[in-house]
Amino acid sequence: MVWREQLDLLLGALSALHIGGLQAEGAEIWRDPEGQFVWELLCHPAVIAYYERHYPFATPLLLHAAGDRRLPDTYRSQWQAELEQEGFDAAYRQFLHLNARFISNDVIGYFIELLDGFYVFDTHIDEFRRVLEQPARLGGWLTRPDRWQLLEGMASFYEFALDLDQYLAALEFPMLRGHVWLHFAYWFGNGGARMEEVALWLQNAVAHAAEDESIDGAELG
Repeated sequence: MVWREQLDLLLGALSALHIGGLQAEGAEIWRDPEGQFVWELLCHPAVIAYYERHYPFATPLLLHAAGDRRLPDTYRSQWQAELEQEGFDAAYRQFLHLNARFISNDVIGYFIELLDGFYVFDTHIDEFRRVLEQPARLGGWLTRPDRWQLLEGMASFYEFALDLDQYLAALEFPMLRGHVWLHFAYWFGNGGARMEEVALWLQNAVAHAAEDESIDGAELG
């Protein structure tokens, strides 16, 4: 578990750097000892299996391809041109703020751990789904300590998703838009069949909450 958390942090940091232009020109950044260590870790067969097959993350794949000089020339040239456009730095900083908000919010962290199949506060995603689909059970379920944070985390996740959607819609940089979407896409159904199922459930939960007047969103918060 600790190894996975550390690896997720590393891959997330590399993804964020990649979005800002890391390897856009295929620069040699892996020669110093620290860079070489990170590169060897990124290329380790078990790590590749982790971000390629088990938990698909597109941006580490792009970074790996860039380091191996496998990115098409047209892709790299279009990306480099976008990096040099006026306004790119400000748009990238907006992404960094969104990303920092996502990874530093504890309640969002609890909620996405739940989405990813972990037991959080003695709760599995299937139980959480059943509770929300049967509001009469909510009071009893909340008697267990800290479970309210999962409801708060879900609300924070929805708010983040809305802000991300607005940010992407307003972006005038198509390469940046694509990279940012891939950075977060795992949580919106691009993380394999199980996350597709979770994403569908989240959509249904939003629709259910909007239609059912017995669920007071502010009261739940």
